Amino acid sequence: MYSQAILISLLTAVVQARFGQEQVPIPAISAVNGGNPGEAATIAGAAISDLLGGANPCNKLKRGDQILAQLGTGADAIAAAKGIVAAEQNVNPFAFSNPALCTDPTLPANPILRGIIPKIDPDFSDAAAINALSSQTLDNPLNADGKSIADLFTENGFTDFRGIASDGTGAVVNPGNNNNNNNGGNNGGNNGGNNGGNNGGNNGGNNGGNTGGDTGAADFGLCDPSMDFVGGRPGRNADESTFLPIDPLTKQGQQEALNPNIITNRICDQLTNVCQSNQAAKDRCRSCQAQIQALGTRDQSTADAWNSCVNDGVQVDGGNGGATPAASTTAAVATTAAAIPSQCTIIQTVINNNAGAAPTATQAPSGNNGNTGTNVQSFNGSVGAPPVAIENVGGSRPFVVNGDSFDNFGAACQRSCDVQKNRCANAANSTGSQNVKVSECEAQQQACSQNCRTNAIARKEKRFIKVYKNRV
Repeated sequence: MYSQAILISLLTAVVQARFGQEQVPIPAISAVNGGNPGEAATIAGAAISDLLGGANPCNKLKRGDQILAQLGTGADAIAAAKGIVAAEQNVNPFAFSNPALCTDPTLPANPILRGIIPKIDPDFSDAAAINALSSQTLDNPLNADGKSIADLFTENGFTDFRGIASDGTGAVVNPGNNNNNNNGGNNGGNNGGNNGGNNGGNNGGNNGGNTGGDTGAADFGLCDPSMDFVGGRPGRNADESTFLPIDPLTKQGQQEALNPNIITNRICDQLTNVCQSNQAAKDRCRSCQAQIQALGTRDQSTADAWNSCVNDGVQVDGGNGGATPAASTTAAVATTAAAIPSQCTIIQTVINNNAGAAPTATQAPSGNNGNTGTNVQSFNGSVGAPPVAIENVGGSRPFVVNGDSFDNFGAACQRSCDVQKNRCANAANSTGSQNVKVSECEAQQQACSQNCRTNAIARKEKRFIKVYKNRV
């Protein structure tokens, strides 16, 4: 049996070995030839703190931007900047069992560094796969348009992490690993009797308690809980299909995902957060979520099974004998969804159609807002690059930015600010540019984002959804 002194020595050696490995990018930064005399060494010294376990994971992304901004874009500077972005951050294995990841979709700002993901401690779950992917992204970055490092991990099926924002708020455990969410079905089963009784009488309450509230009327409130599996979304190849909720309010702010479990979790969360669903609907959603996760597929049959389960209560591995739901059932669900638009869809459509006018509570949805092609971006800052237009073209996804369409103004406006920031950063990093600094680009992006929240259309969206929630 080891003595205490020997154990301490062994643990110290292991920690030092891991920490030494994580300092690999520092010498490369110090050796960069660009910048003023001594500037590379100064940045390298500061970068050490970015790799400590207690550091904000967004800091090393900012450091990568700083390297390119101050030391130039020579091959050695680019390699050093990529190295710090991809570097493994130190972690105390006695305190955490998962890595900390940056949730800021604007970092790193320089397009040279976008889509590169960091390595994680080899002891973490799925580290081998993530670290292999990290190495690949150095030369073949992922599509990171409007996405954070945390988003990229999630899209690739890795959800066991601590998400931390650029301003240090967090750590927020990824919703996919929230124990409260995982226990939702169990709590629903225990409480289903009471809730079912309130909604459907004593008999309904007793049945709800036995089955997790799945019997009786499941009322999804303002939202449609269905999801689709579609190829060729913005930023994707035509043959690359992803999952996404079909309801505008449910998917607001949610990126599409290759992993269906991310989307099913989002839908179930939104039933509580915005949809005003009853407990029976929430319980059914959590039950279907668990069944889809156990199914393990990632194709059209997954979306079909989910839609049949959540809408009609068809069991993925039970009531249908473990088989994929019949095509007729799926078609019936799709037909119903197409024929009867959800209350959420009505709300969002009316908002879109009223982008240039005060909304009225009685207005019906239409496909044309009478404002086709109008630029609704009111921000006019032009440091390093002009403002990026937000075209209001009508339809279910009325707002278009740089070729990508959005169903709500807030997401479109943020994309406009991000694109402008990237163009500004390109100007700041270009050879011979002496008038624009990356810090000015960042300040402009923050001002643009603030303007997104105060824009008249943004205020109408918030006010109209609130009014319609109360009236519906």
